[in-house]
Amino acid sequence: MTITPRAERLSLAIPISYRRTGDHLWFQSRVVNISETGVLFEPAYLTLGTPIEVIVSPPIDVGSMASGKQVCIGEVVRTTDGGGAAARFDECRFLLEA
Repeated sequence: MTITPRAERLSLAIPISYRRTGDHLWFQSRVVNISETGVLFEPAYLTLGTPIEVIVSPPIDVGSMASGKQVCIGEVVRTTDGGGAAARFDECRFLLEA
């Protein structure tokens, strides 16, 4: 069995916007920690397995994730007793504004 190391997480208290995939309404929250493979944020009263989209703007590179405003799609893979959600990123792309 091969053990894959966890991506390095950075504690960055930055804003994050999130919504369930397909919804129109965005909610605001705060990042607890972030890595190139996912994010933990709260509050976010979501359930395990929920497909989501997030908009996040890391001020520095996070692993192979470059700094700048990005939209990421993924899935909630863990929830916390305090109302937080951890999401695994399936895809991230820069969000270009007009």
